[in-house]
Amino acid sequence: MKKILVASTALVAAGMITAGSASASEKIKLSLGGYSKWWVVGAWQDDSFEASQGTTGQGDANSVDVKGDNEIWFSGSTKLDNGLEVGINIELEAGGNTETAGGQNTTGDVIDKSYVYISGGFGKVIVGTESNGTVLLHTMAPEAAGNSGADGILTGGLAIAQPTNVGTKVTTEIDTDAEADKITYVAPTFYGLTVGATYVPNAGEDNQRVYGGAASAGAAGVQANEIYGVGAMYANTFGGVGVKASAGWVTYDIAQATSRSNEYAFGTQLSYAGFTLGGSYRMIRENAAGGVNNVANANNASGDTWDIGLTYETGPWTVGAFYLNSQANGDMTVQGDDEFTVYQISGKYNMGAGVDLLATIGHAEYDDESAKAANADANHNEGWAVMTGLSLQF
Repeated sequence: MKKILVASTALVAAGMITAGSASASEKIKLSLGGYSKWWVVGAWQDDSFEASQGTTGQGDANSVDVKGDNEIWFSGSTKLDNGLEVGINIELEAGGNTETAGGQNTTGDVIDKSYVYISGGFGKVIVGTESNGTVLLHTMAPEAAGNSGADGILTGGLAIAQPTNVGTKVTTEIDTDAEADKITYVAPTFYGLTVGATYVPNAGEDNQRVYGGAASAGAAGVQANEIYGVGAMYANTFGGVGVKASAGWVTYDIAQATSRSNEYAFGTQLSYAGFTLGGSYRMIRENAAGGVNNVANANNASGDTWDIGLTYETGPWTVGAFYLNSQANGDMTVQGDDEFTVYQISGKYNMGAGVDLLATIGHAEYDDESAKAANADANHNEGWAVMTGLSLQF
């Protein structure tokens, strides 16, 4: 895989060199874009779970809160005389969901993504902290209010508290490497088919670790090295029926592993006359030395995540239903899997260009493998959330 990627990069570079003069008429000028999304959330979770938290700071949680997700984008591009397009994109976190753990930014990194790209008839080469190629081409279940995945209020664990011992994956995207520095190649679309590949030398760069765990005493921390990913997406329309399908594979070597670990993702959507039905699936198979629990981390486990959704759009209105289920083997000594489920109904009303009114009502539940054992209240939580929000895109 590495030899193929190196050879492909060399061919692209050779094509750039022989494409003619690379001068541009003027420097790149940056333009602003982005979004601001704010929710007012009412949440009611399990009383026994809150009581079990005692003095840990999670007990007696407020039933009403305000949640936000905001980014400002700086982007620009220019076309060279040889026909190549060169561009840059920088995404600035502007408050909201990034401020977690007691209101502090846990990553200390206000720049979410930063990358440059070169595109032409050969496709597009991206270098920097963009998502990997499988994420860029991934198809997920539709959700009317865009309230799913890692940034979703319920799916992201922002309304109903996640017990410490429950390990989950909240999205079917293979986002293991997050915004680690990488190089990605996306080929030109051919008859509706687009393919892409990514190489990540070290996921520990840009403050990213595959499992998110800090280095322990006397250890270098949990990192993945030599990450490779390949993805594909097909999109077309047949007799008024829209079809989208995607598949992705990512493989990496954990620092203390004896063999490589693999993740797979699949997704599909069908749309017709305003209706969109779709779903996606992610499978994680980790093979760390000493078993999947060789490192103490709630997310260090093999598991599966899937979602399904149905939306209907007519005029300015979009409504839909969504379901997500995630299971992870968080403790090899206990039979069964940690489990996380979400089901919700959402709606969106477009008030004007880039202005949407949002609403969601849903339920989330967390179950630890050992929930039936002692201290069960601390290993299980569930609850309802009702929320309304305003989304602005600019």
